[in-house]
Amino acid sequence: MRKDRLLAPMPGITASEVAYVGTAWVVKASGPGHGSCPVCSTPSSARHSSYLRTLQDLPLQGAAVVIHLRVTRLRCRNGSCARQIFAERLSGAVAPFLRRTRRVLDLVRLMGHAAGGRPAERILSHLGIAASDDTVVRHLKRGSADRAAANTLRVIGIDDWSWRKGQTYGTIVVDLEKRMVVDVLPDRSAVKVAEWLREHPSVEIVGRDRHGLYADAARSGAPRARQVADRFHLLQNLRERIEQQLGRLGRPLRLGASAAAEAEDTRTGLHSVRERLFAKVRALYDAGRSAAAITRELGLSRKRVDRWIKLEALPPRNAMATTTSSPGHYLEHLTRRWQEGCTVVKQLFAELKRLGYTGCYTHLARFIAGWRRRHEGHGSGGAKRCHGSQAALPRDPTTGRPISPLTAAALCIKPRPLLTARQSATVDALKVASPEFATMRHLAMRFRGILRGGDVEKLDGWLDDARRSGVYGMQRFARRLKRDRDAVRNALTTRWSNGQTEGQINRMKMLKRAMYGRAGAELLRARMIPL
Repeated sequence: MRKDRLLAPMPGITASEVAYVGTAWVVKASGPGHGSCPVCSTPSSARHSSYLRTLQDLPLQGAAVVIHLRVTRLRCRNGSCARQIFAERLSGAVAPFLRRTRRVLDLVRLMGHAAGGRPAERILSHLGIAASDDTVVRHLKRGSADRAAANTLRVIGIDDWSWRKGQTYGTIVVDLEKRMVVDVLPDRSAVKVAEWLREHPSVEIVGRDRHGLYADAARSGAPRARQVADRFHLLQNLRERIEQQLGRLGRPLRLGASAAAEAEDTRTGLHSVRERLFAKVRALYDAGRSAAAITRELGLSRKRVDRWIKLEALPPRNAMATTTSSPGHYLEHLTRRWQEGCTVVKQLFAELKRLGYTGCYTHLARFIAGWRRRHEGHGSGGAKRCHGSQAALPRDPTTGRPISPLTAAALCIKPRPLLTARQSATVDALKVASPEFATMRHLAMRFRGILRGGDVEKLDGWLDDARRSGVYGMQRFARRLKRDRDAVRNALTTRWSNGQTEGQINRMKMLKRAMYGRAGAELLRARMIPL
């Protein structure tokens, strides 16, 4: 077999000599000696001079391969061409000015796209390819813009993703037909999204959530495209409105009761519920019931039942000492400031920070929310406007624990066949205790049926019934749904949804966390767009 064919690095290049020098194979090769002018495309074989290029190629048996390529400079035969001298092009083998062959670059990009910079560097070193993490990242980002521009889009999904939750957001664009990411924008801006849509005039359908920013961007950047509201987000928005409505069903604030006293009452009540459950478990176990039967009947976890049947008496629970990351550590200061009339969470957060608080703003806001809800529930001379009943949410008939608005809202939109026996009992208790809950559940079940059945004609009737329901949360949801009626109608009549976009956002979160927050939008975009 001929040596030049056996060791030829790639088509168009002829190997003249191969030697093992040190720890690497050195291949001396040369190009074809002819080519076309890159400016006027005139063929030429008139040799002017030559120069030597050193290229890295794929390893051989774990040893590095270095190609000393002799490249010929040619004269352009077109006298009117501005380019008189040019080097022969080896586009199929190596790109201009680079020191690696194309097949090495393809492997480097593939490793960087799959694993990232440093992991790819370690893997490539074991394969015999020397490339730093910076080199891997640079080559990966270099081709992402070209890959994104090469796509012809017809149906896209747009959604936001968070750099830092609640503070900074970006935008992701997904091709719903090919199920792949086509672009990642570093910010969430109607202007930037509209500009992106103008650069892609082939877009016919835009899938989005209920975010008004993207609706405005689609109307401005792609006025002829059909907007489709995501069905999952429609149900999610409905659940959020129900939760807000049920959150107004707070217990009345007892006059003269401090926050510390209320917290102590809550702990005492929960301990009494725990004691009653323990007594039921012991009674059923002494009557000969198995642990599995007790778990099914009382709705408790098997781990708790197994632990309790081994005890004769319920031991007291140890109270965990608070730390500086917990708002409870500063309960005395918060109680005093609340009684003085300071109810602004931002101001309280700044004060606690000066006192050494290391927790987050959201934790403090959640800690204060119960006080605010009870304060608004009691009111001040009827000055505060309240859109909900002041009847408290009932307790769980199985465990005796108070039902949270979040749990009640989740059960409100869940169909009866999907409910467990314990959840069905909770729903029945909620319907008896709160007429508003019964009304909202009836409307929620109808809305689910409309979304699943795709019956556009029933939508207008449902909106009218929701506005006449007398429940503020449902009325507000219906008003906002009416503003976005065309997108909602398209959601009922088309098969497109933003589910694929949500899945790509989950993948992006994984990549963002795997890069320890050090990667910018450009690298994140390069790793999200497929090779």
